[in-house]
Amino acid sequence: MKEKRLNIIDRLLSALPEKTAARFNTFEDWKKVYYWRISTLEEPVDMAVAGGFYADRVAFAFAAGYHAALQKLVPDLPKETIVSFCVTEEDGGHPRAIKSRLEPAENSSKSEWRLNGRKQFVTCAAEAELFLVAASKGMGNDGKNRLKLVLLERSATGLTVEVMKDLPFVPEISHGIIHLNDVIVKDSRILPGDGYTSYIKPFRTLEDLHVNAAILGYLFRIAKQFRWPKNTGEQILSLIVATKTLAISDSSLPAVHIALGGLLTQTKQLISDLDPLWENVEPEIKSAWKRDSALMNIAEKARASRLNTAWSHYKETI
Repeated sequence: MKEKRLNIIDRLLSALPEKTAARFNTFEDWKKVYYWRISTLEEPVDMAVAGGFYADRVAFAFAAGYHAALQKLVPDLPKETIVSFCVTEEDGGHPRAIKSRLEPAENSSKSEWRLNGRKQFVTCAAEAELFLVAASKGMGNDGKNRLKLVLLERSATGLTVEVMKDLPFVPEISHGIIHLNDVIVKDSRILPGDGYTSYIKPFRTLEDLHVNAAILGYLFRIAKQFRWPKNTGEQILSLIVATKTLAISDSSLPAVHIALGGLLTQTKQLISDLDPLWENVEPEIKSAWKRDSALMNIAEKARASRLNTAWSHYKETI
């Protein structure tokens, strides 16, 4: 069991640096290699680590972590498919802000629904083949928004994608607006369970874990390629093992959130400590890292709020 769990570490250590530094001209070029590299892996967190390791830039490492997090969230998703998670709307991503609406389709003898709405800031909007869309079935008796998650193909009639302006970092990853106009949805395309508790809420933690794993994988490849000190590689690997331990645990547990808080703090400290070593890295790669490492600071406020909530479960014991 231990050998299986640490197999990804052996894989990273055994890889020859000169064969892991391929450069990709496009997202499509990277995607083909990523699918090949993860073909024998089962755990999504291992996919994230491997994806980061074989990425030539932070953007593609992030894409690997994002893809792996969705694989963990919805295991039935096809492995070799880019999927976008569509939650945020004009007033944000809180459950009560979701106004995209699922309503019974009129004049239909089948179990079909009509989906109308608009999603924004959708990651990988230009590249995605499938979209996981959070939508409301109306308010429940408890006054809460009844949310469901719908799986849509890019070719669905009534679904259009509007690509947004590039972000100041990871510009290779697109973001966009998804317009949903009378999209017909069959019952079979509505995922089981509550849209918020089963999908939206856990994804925030899963994304943190799997993107962290991918970034660490990327850093270990850089460490090997540019001959950083061995103890630096050891530190990176130890954080990968810690990330994997949490990623294969029950992400709903408050204890996992608390440990994740410490893990992300350690990763940030490691990134800070690595700063002098980037002077020995090719200027283009170093410059891109300086620009794109800002990715790790996104959603800090929301992350801190979740950590405080996790600690509140143990307030009687601390």
